[in-house]
Amino acid sequence: MQTLQTLVRNLAIILLLATFLEMLLPNKSMRGFVQMVMGLFVISAVLTPVTTFLHTPLAMEIPAWTVTTPQDLPAIASEGQGVKVGRDAVQEQYRQILAHQIEALAVGTNGVEAASVDIKFEEGAGGVTDQPKIIGVVVTLTSAKGEVEPIQPIIIGQSPLDPKPQSARAEAVREKIATFMSLAKEKILVQES
Repeated sequence: MQTLQTLVRNLAIILLLATFLEMLLPNKSMRGFVQMVMGLFVISAVLTPVTTFLHTPLAMEIPAWTVTTPQDLPAIASEGQGVKVGRDAVQEQYRQILAHQIEALAVGTNGVEAASVDIKFEEGAGGVTDQPKIIGVVVTLTSAKGEVEPIQPIIIGQSPLDPKPQSARAEAVREKIATFMSLAKEKILVQES
């Protein structure tokens, strides 16, 4: 019964809108286009309840007639958690934007096929409107296929536990990220896999 009421209401609104638009048109040549568009709206309005009745999802629902709720954030936050939930959502969005930018910078370097980026923010810093402080960026590079890796120099007396020097490619990526993202080089770690 509710579906039938919704269908009748939607059809009435579409027909009233179509009549109003036809009266506003200055010449008769445009009426055919308005009638065609409004006919498509009528077909869509009729098919939506039919597909619901047949349990067939309509791939192209009209947003004005469907009720949606965003699932990104919880509907009700416990007392005092509203700011934290909002801050965490904003920081995660900011993290994704930065990761994509750094990944694009890394992939733009000669010999790098792909890169994965992990960004760490200072805990509890930043808010809904201000940027959090970045404490570290870890970039893992994947070399282009078919490329021959240069032989690393052997240093006599070096312990296997000592950090190995970065390759020229990793250093170029680190320099590029530091320059374009205005970060200190000490906060950027570039690894090659």
